[in-house]
Amino acid sequence: MQRKSELTDQVCLRHRLGIPDDAGQVLLFAESSHWDPNWLLTSEAYYGRFVERNLDLAIAELQRDPRRVYSVECVFFLRMYWERRPESRQEIRELANEGRLRLTSSGVTTADTLLPRTEAILRDWLIGQEWLRAQGIAQEPTLAYFADSFGFSPALPSLLTAAGFDRTAITRVDGMYFVGADYEPRSRFPRRDSSAALLLEKERTLDFWWRDMNGAEVLCHWNAYTYGQGDMLAYRGLNRIYLFPFAVPDRSDRLVSRRIEQYVAQLAPYSRTPYMFCPIGFDFVGPIPSLLDLLDRYNRIHYPSTGVWALNAGLDDYLALVEGHGDRLPVVQLDPNPYWTGFYTARPTLKRRYYELVELLLRGEQTAALQLDGDASRTAVHALDEAWWDAVVANHHDYITGTSPDSVVEQEQLPWLDRAIAATGQVIEGLAPPGQGTAPPTVATEGKESPQWVRRSGGLEIRTSLYTAELAEDAGGSISRMWDPDTDEVWLAGVSNSLVSYRDSGGLWRMGHEFRGGTFAETAQAAGSPGGLQVHECSEGLEVECITDLDGERIHRRLWFAVDSPVVRFQIEGRAAQGRTVTIRFQTGLSPNRLTMDQPGGVVTRPLSRIYDPTFWPVQHFLHLQDRSTGRGIALCLDMPGAICCRPDGTLEIVALRNATRERAFGFLPLLANPASGHERETHTLGYALVFTAGGGWQENDIPAIARQVAASTRNGAGTARRRVVAPPIVTTGGPGVVVAAVKPASRGEGTIIRLCAPSPPASTVTVSIPGRTIVRATLCDARERDVEPLQVHEGAAHIGMAGTIATVRLLTAPRSLAQQDTGENS
Repeated sequence: MQRKSELTDQVCLRHRLGIPDDAGQVLLFAESSHWDPNWLLTSEAYYGRFVERNLDLAIAELQRDPRRVYSVECVFFLRMYWERRPESRQEIRELANEGRLRLTSSGVTTADTLLPRTEAILRDWLIGQEWLRAQGIAQEPTLAYFADSFGFSPALPSLLTAAGFDRTAITRVDGMYFVGADYEPRSRFPRRDSSAALLLEKERTLDFWWRDMNGAEVLCHWNAYTYGQGDMLAYRGLNRIYLFPFAVPDRSDRLVSRRIEQYVAQLAPYSRTPYMFCPIGFDFVGPIPSLLDLLDRYNRIHYPSTGVWALNAGLDDYLALVEGHGDRLPVVQLDPNPYWTGFYTARPTLKRRYYELVELLLRGEQTAALQLDGDASRTAVHALDEAWWDAVVANHHDYITGTSPDSVVEQEQLPWLDRAIAATGQVIEGLAPPGQGTAPPTVATEGKESPQWVRRSGGLEIRTSLYTAELAEDAGGSISRMWDPDTDEVWLAGVSNSLVSYRDSGGLWRMGHEFRGGTFAETAQAAGSPGGLQVHECSEGLEVECITDLDGERIHRRLWFAVDSPVVRFQIEGRAAQGRTVTIRFQTGLSPNRLTMDQPGGVVTRPLSRIYDPTFWPVQHFLHLQDRSTGRGIALCLDMPGAICCRPDGTLEIVALRNATRERAFGFLPLLANPASGHERETHTLGYALVFTAGGGWQENDIPAIARQVAASTRNGAGTARRRVVAPPIVTTGGPGVVVAAVKPASRGEGTIIRLCAPSPPASTVTVSIPGRTIVRATLCDARERDVEPLQVHEGAAHIGMAGTIATVRLLTAPRSLAQQDTGENS
């Protein structure tokens, strides 16, 4: 039941948009840019060939008709245009502040939300918003549009609400049909048990309330007919996409009215409200000349008979109209994955550089914020601005995913990351205490006892206080068995930590078994050939090394066993042969029926398989599975996001190395939607760990904390040495699993910004304090650093009731002695 004020708001909105009171159906066309920063071409090439001209045309169209709206999806190219066209700045500012040049997000990019770290996604929205503010552009979107990302974090509502967004629109969800992506007819879609099937066949809606596992909720629209559905409104031919345009302008009423009739026929069956949304804006498609003239003519001639009113407005206008009928929409808990899975692990060395950059930036910020005061802190962090820009540009759905061709990766993407890493390293070196420099931290060796070990025929037996493991040289140096010597309970029932090579006809986006005519077939195992084992006692306990040749490539594996720890750490270093994917296989002997893993924004439970067999799921830090009968479990922890699958017999596989170059169907046919090819030229290092759980789920066993320790031990111990500076700790209590993800001087307003993250919403209040300082005021903000409400401060500490998995807090502090003195004087 709508309240009177809501009805009034709806009437006012309809009048503002020019919708007649008696219009029973409304088709809203929204034009937007979809300008990938550096997908198939470099950003310079895209700007020179398409972006500048398209934005010139859009501005001219906006000036010609004051009713027209044109949307820009992200800030990246807007900043480039602003810097290179200073004579147009005032015009852009005015059009943006009038709401006619519309931002469909504050992001620097349209990010992938499966692979970047949570903090990097939030920072993307902050950095873009701050650039807009600095130019006098007042828009602060409540909408975040993801036109072309390949699946989404199931906790996307948590990410969005944490940054002050309450609505979104998405396109690519699992199980949907997308033109050019498959050699299969549309009739075979949507795939069974997919998100597309849920929305089209069960709910029969393209608009819904997306509520995630943490309880966060946003209004969402799904572009079931792509993000360029309306591109051919006034054209004949196939498409207007810049890759292979085949279109001839035809502005006749006959064609335009027929197109509108087609769009309505597609959308109306799935519209629970009077409103239908038709996006215009495939990749680098220019604005339609005099669009409103076409729509005015349609309304004048056809509206009286069809009852369909056509207009041009923004996606945010559409969602505001739909929200007025929100009680008609279903509430859906959506996990729109797996869309494609190859990009989870394509170009692993590029991904590794990105994660290293984000980690360095966060360390540098925290040190500056806590070890320096006032202006000195802001100056130090300001020196990181361009490196942060490079980092969040890499969030883009064709960058962190690894789906650009070799030429773009080598000419622009890797140089940008290397440049930012070097610049950040210089800033950090200047922040390090005298004498510390950038040396990696020293790992303490005192009191470290090595496990007992003995060579037996063809292998090793290693005994700790918690388990016994056998490694077999005739099984390629793999673990042949692991058990509890006190109870004889078997932990690993078969050959594990074994290398498996697959012939993969997939490419940068997809693995070979994801499309008709593709191949993903096991061809070799390291377990089938002998592998020598070298043993070293070290500060970590016991290190075992094994070097294996697989498909002509040398692969180096290391294992670390500690006498008193249930965690077994591993590392693999090497490169997959061309056209191959290499996995690490563990035979757990468990019989699970579901998997639990973390994603940006929270923890999700998933089935073993969906759509693809096998199903590789994206994982940020950990995966946990339990036997359905005994409750025993295993957790796999990764030192960087990756992909893991689990078969019904409990066999786990991690994608360790991947060098699949381009999607080919039936051995020779390219897939039009996946036009880029790429080769992995460098070796890659992946750290991972295994943890056995006797019972209970991921929360009872505090798997996130173990995963953090694994990542830290990989960096500090056997992993690649990283620059490190030591900052004073931030103390949080009262919230199990709550961590401080970022500490920085405020970009907006005063004070210090602290980001708290938890795998699930904490049940109790979280307390934040800073050693040596007293918190005098605390304010809850969103991730764009806009104040929401004051927080309670007691005895120099701030107290936060986290409603979700992410909280941003603004702190104003003083040195503890000064604060105590002021308190004494006031009393």
